[in-house]
Amino acid sequence: MNSAKKRKNNRTISGANNLETKELEIVNDFESYRYQYNDDYIELLLLSNCKHIGFDFSDFNFELCIFKDSKFSSCNFENSTFLNCFFIDCDFSNCKFDKTFFEKISINNSKFSGSSYLSSKLSNIIILESVFNYTTYFESKIEDVDIKDTSFLESSFDDCKLKNFNVDKVDFSNSEIFKTSLKNIDFRTSIIDNVRFSKDLYEIKGMIVDTFQAASLARNLGLVVKD
Repeated sequence: MNSAKKRKNNRTISGANNLETKELEIVNDFESYRYQYNDDYIELLLLSNCKHIGFDFSDFNFELCIFKDSKFSSCNFENSTFLNCFFIDCDFSNCKFDKTFFEKISINNSKFSGSSYLSSKLSNIIILESVFNYTTYFESKIEDVDIKDTSFLESSFDDCKLKNFNVDKVDFSNSEIFKTSLKNIDFRTSIIDNVRFSKDLYEIKGMIVDTFQAASLARNLGLVVKD
């Protein structure tokens, strides 16, 4: 999977640790599995080709699990914990992750469009080639994150705390970012077209942009940029 990356004055971001699939129990129907074992602590599972729509999986604890080629659409994972988990080729669109804790997570080629994160904590996360369009983050703490080749179209970050938040080729077009500081976040390889900020533009202070992005942001300040 993804190797750890070192940064000066920043923590190591490694995502989930490698898991040997031969050590994992393969589950194709998680709904049946949870009723069979009646346990909200789930570990060492390979959830493969699972398809669940609209189920309530709140208050679960997932540790050392791989979600692969699975669809959990419009499911409720509120108050859950995901620790050291992989998401590969999955669809978690319109799922509820409010008050949920994510730690040591790797997400690859997966879709989380329309998912919500109210008062959630996300830490040590790697996201590659995925889709997070129309996602909402409110009063969430997001730290030690690497995001690459991913889309966050029309997403909303409201009153969030971002720390060591690294983006590369990420599309934030038409998103809303309110009461969330972007200081020291480098957006030069990413797209921030038509992003909306608070009236006082508190969010943009200290953010890192290129010349063209700066000209676009200047319009929010009422400036007219001419060659």
